[in-house]
Amino acid sequence: MNETSPINQHSEGSKLITCYLPKGKAVEIIGLLHEEKGTNTGNATSGRSQGLVRSISYGKWAEIEVLTVTVPAEKAEDIFWFMFDKAGLGEPGGGFIFQAPLLRSTPFELPEIQEES
Repeated sequence: MNETSPINQHSEGSKLITCYLPKGKAVEIIGLLHEEKGTNTGNATSGRSQGLVRSISYGKWAEIEVLTVTVPAEKAEDIFWFMFDKAGLGEPGGGFIFQAPLLRSTPFELPEIQEES
């Protein structure tokens, strides 16, 4: 690897947006971020929570998804409110969202894929 490879290119001043959602919403939001905002840094995981979202219930526990997105600081507010609106976080039981500064992050870009002829 050389000094200009993506693994060695770090950006400063990025933000990490974390969103706790009902099960089944994260992949939809990642798709919307890609299509409408050109953001390709979404990561979704799953877990369980109590009283956080309305979802499939297991007694007091509910399945949830945790969506994280790393964005440049100058785009953070726009992406934050986009996710808030598209995920329905203003509705009761819709989950919650927050953002935090990152000291450094590594840029992520998808490669160009040529269509087959």
